[in-house]
Amino acid sequence: MFDKFKLSAKQVFIYSLGNIFSKLVGFILLPLYSQHISISDYSSLILIEPIWQLLSAVLSFSLPTALLRWLAPEKDFKRQGSMVFTTLMALVFILLAFNLLAFPFNAWVNHQGVYDDPKFKLYLDISFLLVTFDVLNLLVLSLLRFHEKPWQYIILNTLKLSVNLGLNIYFIVRLKMGVEAILLSQLIASVLLNVFSSPFLIKHLVPKFEVGPLKEMLKYGFPLIFTSISAIILSLGDRYVVQHFLTRSDTGVYGIGYKFGGIINMFIIQSFQLGFLPIAYKMLEDAGAKRFFSRIFTYYFGILMLSAFALSVFSHEIVAIFTLGNPDYMRAYVVIPLISFGFVLKGTQTYFSLGLHYVKKTKYNAWIVMLCAVFSIGMNILLVPKMGIYGAALMMLVSNGLLALFFYLFSQKFYYIRFEGIRLLKLLFTGLALFFIGYFIPVRSLLISILLKLILLMAFPLILYLLRFFDKDEVNRLLQMVHALHLKKPIKK
Repeated sequence: MFDKFKLSAKQVFIYSLGNIFSKLVGFILLPLYSQHISISDYSSLILIEPIWQLLSAVLSFSLPTALLRWLAPEKDFKRQGSMVFTTLMALVFILLAFNLLAFPFNAWVNHQGVYDDPKFKLYLDISFLLVTFDVLNLLVLSLLRFHEKPWQYIILNTLKLSVNLGLNIYFIVRLKMGVEAILLSQLIASVLLNVFSSPFLIKHLVPKFEVGPLKEMLKYGFPLIFTSISAIILSLGDRYVVQHFLTRSDTGVYGIGYKFGGIINMFIIQSFQLGFLPIAYKMLEDAGAKRFFSRIFTYYFGILMLSAFALSVFSHEIVAIFTLGNPDYMRAYVVIPLISFGFVLKGTQTYFSLGLHYVKKTKYNAWIVMLCAVFSIGMNILLVPKMGIYGAALMMLVSNGLLALFFYLFSQKFYYIRFEGIRLLKLLFTGLALFFIGYFIPVRSLLISILLKLILLMAFPLILYLLRFFDKDEVNRLLQMVHALHLKKPIKK
């Protein structure tokens, strides 16, 4: 089993690099944005992001995810190629039909005077094209994961990052294009990823249309559309509630706080899903699969808790560094703790939901997320006018907690896993206790505050050790790793 842990960790680490490289632009360039784009204008991007994520979820029909599930048991290379070809043709047809309808409709809506921002139509037009190429990216990146080509995955995403980064700087600094520059840079980078990945995709295509598998994949993926839509509404709908009841500046501030709390989602949750999901599908029938999934979840939850604790206690310093102390942006740090621990719960519910994917009961995913999304929007409408952006952040935490609970209950019903409850409680209470110590104890000196927080961060694994969180095998493995590293040190002459 330890070899499987190593393989999972390796895959997650490698794919996380690719995922991180593709998403880093927003953080690397935040100091640039804070100096060249007002918080009010930046709020337009905060409102555009849910739209293109929503469109990506709908237009993909979850076919890239379904393809992974159908390729896993198929051993015939030609049959695999024909299923990839079928998925590609289905996506191309859906995307072409969408674009033929979307651009005239957007022009009509703009003509009716619906948009407050005169540039909002242009932002949406660029977003439509961006969604088109991003959906095609999903297909080829899923195929790379299935064939376990992590380095090609990293190279393509690094290329995308480099192009996106360079164009952002040129468009914003030299051409003074503002929010338009951010969207246009992402579009060009996405197109280039499709161009450079096309040889790999063509190599794995067999030009034969498989109607039967397509129907099955659509049946599998269709409920996931509603799951994705509801998840986006659940995650990002609060921005529109904030925009409605508060100000554009409040929307921008909340979006910045959400972005930093979302580091956990971007760097850990998404990376984990990218690396772990293909492995999980391939070992479903293994005798020790459930024990393996239980142990993996413990490690995964531990990483989530440690990350949320670190982000929360250093939230003020992080925002100050990335926004260069811009006072209009600084207020974002106050919502980061709630959002960070909300993403811990989001990570657990995505893991629990895998059980429903294993048994192809995806309709439960849709119902659970839709009900929680309705609850979240309703509570946001009640809380945001009274509590401001704190109310939105609080409901993000509560809603993800409900999702985790419901997914656990339904997933256990169809695919029971005996999770390590005592160890998970030790992780939870250790992380929360250290957070309250680091966040709420007043320290006037910045230097002493940072030192105290670093000590608390290093104390996290030590306290777990004193609580006997680690079993003998894990301690022995850790000692072996330390010993091996010591032996590799060069001998001083």
